[in-house]
Amino acid sequence: MDITFNHVSYIYQANTPFAHKAVDNLSFHIPSGSFTAVIGHTGSGKSTLIQHLNGLVRPSQGEVTIGPYRLTHSEKPSHMKELRSRVGVVFQYPEHQLFEETVKKDIAFGPENFGVQKDEIEKRISAITPGVGLSDELLERSPFDLSGGQMRRVAIAGVLATKPEVLVLDEPTAGLDPRGQREMMDMFYDLHKQQGLTTILVTHSMEDAVKYADQVIILNKGSKYMEGSPVDVLTKKEALYKVGLDVPEMVQFLNAFAAKFGENIPFNRQSVTAIASEIMKSLKGDDRNE
Repeated sequence: MDITFNHVSYIYQANTPFAHKAVDNLSFHIPSGSFTAVIGHTGSGKSTLIQHLNGLVRPSQGEVTIGPYRLTHSEKPSHMKELRSRVGVVFQYPEHQLFEETVKKDIAFGPENFGVQKDEIEKRISAITPGVGLSDELLERSPFDLSGGQMRRVAIAGVLATKPEVLVLDEPTAGLDPRGQREMMDMFYDLHKQQGLTTILVTHSMEDAVKYADQVIILNKGSKYMEGSPVDVLTKKEALYKVGLDVPEMVQFLNAFAAKFGENIPFNRQSVTAIASEIMKSLKGDDRNE
């Protein structure tokens, strides 16, 4: 589903002495089936943006459209439950939301709440669990007997069981070690591609943004600061520094290489192997010229 924010502002505790504008005149478009990274420091408006996507809050000004659904200050979709079944949100530490007796019951809770028939839920569980790395033998176990990584996968399976068309990931790798982070993000990217999801990743990781995203939105103090492709946005060192962000590590490395050897290797999201090959060619060329 396409998502559009059209001059959206949101004020917490409006018309009180504690009023706070969390989002200010925010406009952008996310095409259906794309992978978008939203980046910004705490207080930049990321969490408020997420809450608009499934109608947890509605704009104080402007409008949000998610597919056929439209949200304004005075109007909410007549089928709000249907909207929420089509927008799946994986919050930070989703394993903290587990509560059922067995893994299977926890995964089934979401679709049951949206009125999905039991036989259909069974089919969905069978289809989903291999993709999130859960074996059938875990389904009858208590989720609280599993490892932290397995618990997180159970919680994610519960979101996917509602068959969302939009998948929102709020710092989904928080608390995981580097290997776990890589495996989790690769899993989400595979799901994104296989199911044609519109995926929105809220992250502090410039590396994840540059590796997986089609487009990047940088927020600062509730406003859109920059927007564009990862290569266009995440290589702008000075602009990112102004809002307390840094370029990805690979871009830092290529900048350092250029400063030391005077050879500029453009960053186009190449693999580490491809960059190493370009560096070798560059250095051998220097040898031939000596």
